[in-house]
Amino acid sequence: MLRLLILLLLTITVANAIECYSGSDLRVINCPSMSCIKQTLGLDTVRYCDGTGVSSICQTYRIVETCDTIPNLGYICCCGGDLCNSSRTLFSTFVPFILAFLISLF
Repeated sequence: MLRLLILLLLTITVANAIECYSGSDLRVINCPSMSCIKQTLGLDTVRYCDGTGVSSICQTYRIVETCDTIPNLGYICCCGGDLCNSSRTLFSTFVPFILAFLISLF
């Protein structure tokens, strides 16, 4: 019975963690918060886990599953899925193909 309870608690703990890209080499890390961040300031783009509590950029600036420009911080995107702060989104990957298809119709 005790083993079952420990296994259940470990499963719940693992289920609450998400994975985010971090660093310039896009390492995959387990994130203790529930948000990943992609931040662009000038020509530099960084990816990391959001903080928790008062250290959370996403909560402080109310950026949830979207992007916004924050003075002195740059363009920040917050998202809550595994590896959601990648370099390209699925949408941006298919835009050229969709445009080419639409142009070919005319």
